[in-house]
Amino acid sequence: MVKILVFILNLLLFSNQANATCKENSFGTIYCSKYPSGGAEVNQFGTVVCGKGECKQNSLGIIYCSTIQGGGSAVSNLGVVKCLGGCEQASQFMCEKGQ
Repeated sequence: MVKILVFILNLLLFSNQANATCKENSFGTIYCSKYPSGGAEVNQFGTVVCGKGECKQNSLGIIYCSTIQGGGSAVSNLGVVKCLGGCEQASQFMCEKGQ
């Protein structure tokens, strides 16, 4: 029973996260997450930063992403980013230039 519930939960959480997110920087260059279901966002300097999972910006302008590939994230009403599996700060090094 538990295995079935875990399977269904994983299916619901990860089924809509099939492709990496891509964003355009301030110079018009497209960058995507290196991870198959990773996230990408543009920071306050116009630079694309990426992560393993979905990324969101907190109230201070810092972008955090889920530490789990395809993991979700959300911003609380206090402006704090919360992530499935925990959060890590997004990085340019987790991005690759779009082809």
